[in-house]
Amino acid sequence: MAVQVDRCWGEQEVAIRRVEGNIPLPSGFSNCTILGDGRVVPLVNANELLYWITTNERTPRTNQLPSARLKNVFLTPADDTVVSMNQKGTILIVDDSINVRRFLALTLEKGGYQVEQAKDGQDALDKLQNGLRVQAVICDIEMPRVDGYGFLGRIKSNNDFKDLPIAMLTSRSSDKHRQLAIQLGARAYFSKPYNEQELLKTLDEIIFPLAEASKG
Repeated sequence: MAVQVDRCWGEQEVAIRRVEGNIPLPSGFSNCTILGDGRVVPLVNANELLYWITTNERTPRTNQLPSARLKNVFLTPADDTVVSMNQKGTILIVDDSINVRRFLALTLEKGGYQVEQAKDGQDALDKLQNGLRVQAVICDIEMPRVDGYGFLGRIKSNNDFKDLPIAMLTSRSSDKHRQLAIQLGARAYFSKPYNEQELLKTLDEIIFPLAEASKG
C-alpha cells in the first residue's frame, strides 16, 4: 500500500486539538490543529489509514479512499462540525491582514471553493510564478512591497496570467480607485465590508461566464 501526497509545504510543530461533534472524521484521521491564520486542519494517522485500507479490501473500486473524501470537507472554527461541499476551484486571497484573509477564506470555503493565501502582491506573484494554479484572485489595494495596483499591472502584462480573473476587495470605495482598478484589468471591485452572497455570485460569473450566461 502507498499514500500519495499531492503537495508538501514542509514541516512545523503544531498543537493538537481534539475534534468534537456528531459527525466523526473519516477513518485514518484523528484530531486536528489550528493554523496561525485560523484555518482548522485535520491530522492523518498514516498507520491507522493504511490499516483501514488493508482491512477493507472488499470495498468497490468506485468508492473513494478517505484522503479523497477529505478534499470535499472542511471544519468550521465556530463549532468544529464537518461540512460537505462541491469544490469549484481554488481562489487566491491577497491581503496583508490575517483577519481579512481568515474570514474571507471561510466565506469562499462555504461557497465551495478551495483557498490559497498571500500576504501581499509580491508574495502572490512568487506563488503564481512557482506553479500555484488558481481560478481567480481576490486582492486588496493597500499592501506592503507590491500593492494591488502593482499586482494587477504585473499580472496583466504577463502572457501566462493575463487572462486570470482578478477581483479587488478594498476599503477604498471611491469611483477614482474603482475606475483605476478596472482600467488595469480588474474584473470586479468590492468595498469592505462585503456582501457574502454578492461576492460569491460575482466570482461564479467571472470564473464560469458561459455557465452563468446559460442560466440567464
